[in-house]
Amino acid sequence: MVAHLVRLKLTLLRNIFRRSLAQAIGAVVGIVYFAVLVAGLAVILATFRASLDAARVVIPLAGAAGIILWTVVPLFSFGSDPTLDPGRFATFAVPHRDLAVGLLAAALVGLPAIASTVLSLGVVVAWSHTALSTAVAVVATAIGLLTAITTSRWVSAIMTSAISSRRGRDVVAVLGLLLLVVIGPAVSVVANLGTDLRELATTAAGIVAWSPLGWAWAAPGDVAAGDLGNGIVRLLLAAGLLVVVFQLWSRVLRDEVDNPRAVSRTDSGASLGDDLGLLARLPGTPLGAVAARVLTYWRRDPRYQISMAMTPLVPLALLVPFIAGDVPWTPLLMGPLVAFLLGWSEHNAVAYESDALWLHVVSGVSGRDDRRGRIVPALLLAAVLVPVYVLVGVAVARRWDLLPAVLGLSVGLLGSGYAVSSVMNVVLPYPVPESGDSPFNAPPGAAGITIAAQSLASLATIALTAPTTLLAWLAWQGSAWAGWAAGLVGVCLGVVVGLVGVGAGARLYDRRAPELLSTLRRT
Repeated sequence: MVAHLVRLKLTLLRNIFRRSLAQAIGAVVGIVYFAVLVAGLAVILATFRASLDAARVVIPLAGAAGIILWTVVPLFSFGSDPTLDPGRFATFAVPHRDLAVGLLAAALVGLPAIASTVLSLGVVVAWSHTALSTAVAVVATAIGLLTAITTSRWVSAIMTSAISSRRGRDVVAVLGLLLLVVIGPAVSVVANLGTDLRELATTAAGIVAWSPLGWAWAAPGDVAAGDLGNGIVRLLLAAGLLVVVFQLWSRVLRDEVDNPRAVSRTDSGASLGDDLGLLARLPGTPLGAVAARVLTYWRRDPRYQISMAMTPLVPLALLVPFIAGDVPWTPLLMGPLVAFLLGWSEHNAVAYESDALWLHVVSGVSGRDDRRGRIVPALLLAAVLVPVYVLVGVAVARRWDLLPAVLGLSVGLLGSGYAVSSVMNVVLPYPVPESGDSPFNAPPGAAGITIAAQSLASLATIALTAPTTLLAWLAWQGSAWAGWAAGLVGVCLGVVVGLVGVGAGARLYDRRAPELLSTLRRT
């Protein structure tokens, strides 16, 4: 069973290059980018072999950070691998223990696990002072890597269950806000430590080494330093932790296989009977119908709700360096940041339609109505959030003289984001979680094209706003005329660029609608 699941995972990974050309190119770009990055980090880790004291500080901290990243990043970035979704095996009579071991082995075939393995080789080299320390390093890093992967699967399964209710999604949003609040002061404190950073790192490494996050990564260092007793104790504790996490994940896996369920919609506010919901309340035009559908997605689809919940929270993190680090300009970016996020978030909106886009194609919805209808909900949200964050940021920073510049930059980013998004979601849609799947899932091999598309959308939006950004910077430097010029140029440029971009996207949609539907079906 284990070998069969590994072969299945390899087949799925190979099929990434057989879908669309854009996805294949994106996968290659992602693989090359991460290969260079991972190789460089592995070499850096290996160089700590020259200093055992430095290795005993850096490697436990790096290993603990690796476990945290394995656990957190899949939830808020590219998602967990849906090919390892236990619910897919509900109809097969597979023993739970065999399935758990097979899924864990299949997870080791993925690119993140391969990258972590390469980094682990650098850790083994760093600990290779004696034959015994090298042997312990091989065993300990293997335990550490398996712990990270198993913990990631366990937490992903728990979070998938949590977001099946409205209350659970609210809790996830609050946890995301708390994470932002904690990270900001931590970074600010570390940045201001200066010469005390080494002492802090040494103290933190000592604490982490005796925590579950650091047991596996610190054990070889003890053996290399001649403290065999502590090394063996930490190794045994790390092995025990792996067993416990594996048992916890197996229990969640058993529940998912015995009672498979998609994301619940019982609390989504779905309409009943003859009530068409928002479709009956908005104008009965193609534009109104498209807008009503998108607003309905916002109300009922967790994939949209996670993004919608996080967008208003992210700018609040800019208050942290202002309060903790006395950085005077960060609150001024609250309005521009939320405007950027609202425009940028639409760059892959069509991909969430998947096969449902055929309704637009067969009913003859024009590109103009489709493009404008999709941005109506985002515009309604922007009409509230952008002015509020602009005023709050200026008030907190006590720079009312910069209000025109900040407002102009915000409108410019918003219009440029809509322009870029209206074009990109037609010409370069990339894979997203399917409707009904966990929003933390991501199609295998999507990381490369996701990075490429998101980077392109970001750079294009920033480039279109460059004149306003330059004027706003001059206003920050003290130029009074530049502030008013930034306000005027930003508003005019944002409106003009937004209309031109939406018009270009409409024409592309009219020409490419059938091809776009075909692309979505392949991805």
